[in-house]
Amino acid sequence: MERSITLQSEVFQEMNESNESSNSTIHNVRSSFKFSHSTNTNPQEILVDEDGDLLLQRKSNIKEVVIEHFNRSPLDLVGMQVWRSALLMSDFIMYRRDIFNYNQVVLELGSGVGMTGIVLAMHCKETIFTDVNNKDILSNIKKNINLNKDLIIGHTTVLPLDFKEELFSELLREKLKDVKIIIAADVVYDNEITKQFINTVRKLMTITPDKTTYIGLEKRYIFSTTELDICAPCYDFFIELLNKASWCKLELLDCNFTQYFHYNRVKELVLLKLTVQKP
Repeated sequence: MERSITLQSEVFQEMNESNESSNSTIHNVRSSFKFSHSTNTNPQEILVDEDGDLLLQRKSNIKEVVIEHFNRSPLDLVGMQVWRSALLMSDFIMYRRDIFNYNQVVLELGSGVGMTGIVLAMHCKETIFTDVNNKDILSNIKKNINLNKDLIIGHTTVLPLDFKEELFSELLREKLKDVKIIIAADVVYDNEITKQFINTVRKLMTITPDKTTYIGLEKRYIFSTTELDICAPCYDFFIELLNKASWCKLELLDCNFTQYFHYNRVKELVLLKLTVQKP
């Protein structure tokens, strides 16, 4: 019998012992993703170093987001794992509190296990989690929201949204009236899905005005026998489509911002900003 191919997130491999990582059996696991932030220990106490420069004494507060997910998955269920760019996007949300604040209603595309959306819900007025209309995926998002209810301050909504569908649900169209920010992480891994994703983003951003989309992804390099060189074909295809899209403006953001979550932030991680191109 032919054995089906499964994939395992590097994040899971880094967090677990080698014997668990090598286990090819798919099963549910529960992981704690630790994050830290600093606060001044005594705002009235002013300290300086030997050059007279200001020193701030800080204490580190460690908290964690608990996520139930697959230990590994086939390609069509990679959203049931946690990948690095979800953690990069989570860092970006925590770093840019001027953008992601309690005035915002934010829509997440391809929420997967809900990792990044939960971080949104720690700061924003409402987070709309969306993914394909699969009861196991959507129920798992709700489970993870409940696991982290002590961290969440905003309202949460979980809705089905398939990139292949031409029309949005009435409820989603109603919610979009208040959405100014859209995010997505780890959705670029299959060229057909990439085309559907870009088409979905276009419709969402043009159905009502003044929306911004932030996309986190990781360049995954392979050796191309055609080009006889190392390349990142899924990323290159994605960027090529966006560069050809006359409706949007693409901006590559600097990823050299504060890291709050504990993971290996590799140089292949990318953060993009999309805005609607004015005619």
